[in-house]
Amino acid sequence: MSQAIGTEEGKTTVQERILNAAEELFARNSFAGTRISEIALKAEVNQAMIHYYFDSKEKLYQEVLARLFQHWEQYVRSISWDGLEPESIIREYIKVHYELKCQMPNLYKIFHWEALEGGELFNKYASSTWVEDFLDKTQLFKEWKQAGIVDANVNETILLFSLWGMMNQFYYRDHNNLTMIVGKEGSAEQLQAEIVEQMVQLTLRGVLVKHQLPTVSGSAEAVKNVVVLLPEAAEKGENAEAMKLLDKMSLLPDWEMKPTADAQQALEDCRNGASLFVFASTKFGEVPARIVKLLHGLEQDTALAADRFVGLWVTRDNPASESLQRTLEDAFNRLGAFAIARVSGQSPRDYMKRCAKWIGK
Repeated sequence: MSQAIGTEEGKTTVQERILNAAEELFARNSFAGTRISEIALKAEVNQAMIHYYFDSKEKLYQEVLARLFQHWEQYVRSISWDGLEPESIIREYIKVHYELKCQMPNLYKIFHWEALEGGELFNKYASSTWVEDFLDKTQLFKEWKQAGIVDANVNETILLFSLWGMMNQFYYRDHNNLTMIVGKEGSAEQLQAEIVEQMVQLTLRGVLVKHQLPTVSGSAEAVKNVVVLLPEAAEKGENAEAMKLLDKMSLLPDWEMKPTADAQQALEDCRNGASLFVFASTKFGEVPARIVKLLHGLEQDTALAADRFVGLWVTRDNPASESLQRTLEDAFNRLGAFAIARVSGQSPRDYMKRCAKWIGK
């Protein structure tokens, strides 16, 4: 057999054959369960050639992982979550990571072998991005919990491990096996897409609070009557942020706006079936008088507040605004309504997209 090492072409060919063979055997049998002699046989080289290029089995293992992680990082670094709603981020996270497992099964098989055998080599040579990706997502779930988007009882670390656990049931299976599991015919891509959708729906229904669950197609009314309680400055046309957002709301095709500065009028409109959106502004964190009156009215008529989706926007013109946003969200939630949580730093456009899904239900 040819084992040319005198040219770069020959060197690359031999190295790649060794790496390919080692990757397959490490994934099939684990690091501890794979012998250099087996790698040499599969790569069609002698054992001395492996030691010539890689010095030791551990060094070869390191190079196999480095190559796998290089491909893995290309996918992960190309993903941007900017501007996406929580349910969209969860959907994309599951979709992308499941596709990665299907495309790079050996990386995950090697990881699982180490986890079963209690080895430390995988963690020793894993890409730092592997850990960063995990930490980024756990931090994101923590922020969603603080914002009331994710159920406060969810443990973000257990959640991520559970997501991976679901994926691990399917990524290595062949086409026939997937067909049996899904219960219908289709291409591998179609069957995998169906599995992704099932994992997404299970996660959304178990993680997001009620007002974050995706809408059932066709369940919303054609036109939503929305009463908008304005802050005093906006009523006078002096609150630029509120006026700008009000303009965006007026462009929504299925919203019929009913702006008012009168809390009593807002309550009457709610009794007549209108949905509710509340603007507020503050100097020192105090709750504006008209909102106090609105909350008092809802407290007196608990059926009016029950299961009502409420949009809330406190204009961000001073440090106390963030505190009032959370105070109002808590106040409406205590009354039995569902305040549509606003994530810190969220743009008006993104918040309105969220409200458009839930207001009017």
